[in-house]
Amino acid sequence: MGLLRRVLIIGTGGTIASEPTPGGYAPLRNDAFFRRIRQHPQLSDPDSLSSRSGTATPTFSSPVETVPVGKNIRYPTLRTPVLDEHGARVEYEILDLDRHLDSSEMTPAEYNIIASLLEENWDLYEGFVILSGTDTLAYTASILSFLFTNPGKPITITGAQIPLSQPRSDGWTNLLDSLYVAGVLPYAGVGIVFHHQVFHGCRATKTSPNLFNAFQTPCVPPLINLNVKITHQSRLPPRSSALPPRIIPLATSPTVISASIHPGITGTLLAAQIDAVPTCRAVILSAYGSGNLPISEEAGILGALRKAVDKEILVVVISQCPIPNVYPLYTQGRTLLEIGVLPGYDLTHEAAFAKLLWLVSRKDLTFKNRQELFQIPVTGEMSVEGGARGL
Repeated sequence: MGLLRRVLIIGTGGTIASEPTPGGYAPLRNDAFFRRIRQHPQLSDPDSLSSRSGTATPTFSSPVETVPVGKNIRYPTLRTPVLDEHGARVEYEILDLDRHLDSSEMTPAEYNIIASLLEENWDLYEGFVILSGTDTLAYTASILSFLFTNPGKPITITGAQIPLSQPRSDGWTNLLDSLYVAGVLPYAGVGIVFHHQVFHGCRATKTSPNLFNAFQTPCVPPLINLNVKITHQSRLPPRSSALPPRIIPLATSPTVISASIHPGITGTLLAAQIDAVPTCRAVILSAYGSGNLPISEEAGILGALRKAVDKEILVVVISQCPIPNVYPLYTQGRTLLEIGVLPGYDLTHEAAFAKLLWLVSRKDLTFKNRQELFQIPVTGEMSVEGGARGL
């Protein structure tokens, strides 16, 4: 008999779980999603289902016996058919959160719930799949990358551009690939599985609401390509029995704000945005090109940034460019560095947000500690020497 690993799928809603409603597609919380998966021949072995129940293979309309887990729901165990030439299979369960969300509604509170569920179930499964809406999927992956550094097990995040309830859904292959990565491949870490590729979780960004290949890692290649022949980077993080570090509860009050530099912006406008959020502890400044912004005395931006740093607010400059690179080689960058404004190197916006949220949630760190740690790669999220050169 081939390899058999157990995987937990955590459902949060999103497009992949959406159903048609009079008001448009919505991520309803019902068992239709499970019943569809149970009927899919590549995701559920009918012989396994009938042998366990002692009856004929369940139909789509057959009842589903669920188990409440707190406010969440756990569905019956499913097992895939053989997934490779070595006879590998994956046995998996779906744990649905009590409230399905459009991913644009995700907040740090939901990330705390997901992280807690991963921690609670860590010893029971050999891999994990998070089902997410695509709009904030890259944020979810980045945040989990900081909460679970060097996890020793795969934590894959996936979703769909078309719901499973609709024809031509890409969710089927994304889900199958995710189970294969989480349950079969010799890989550990937080990764996004989408359109037959696995991306480094804190390097990816959503690049299209329309294309099936909706995610890219602009500064590094994909970790794994799931083509006819599976190829991957020479050094994939291996599976291990080591426990990940204990997760850090994320601050749920607004602590990280984002501001975009645009022609005509002034220090007064920037300061007003920062001052409007009393709990603000970090600012992401999306600047031109390699981190350029108006620093003339008339603009007043330098003064506003200096004031923020003096209040022990982390200020980070990232690039608005699709392929980011902010490196303090030029006079302007050095001027910002002198007042305590930090370069974002080749961080995506998602990774910058996740890292800052993780840092300001760390009660064990001083402001100076946070500044120093921001400039050090923690989980492969950025390249700091010579700009964006990859891992």
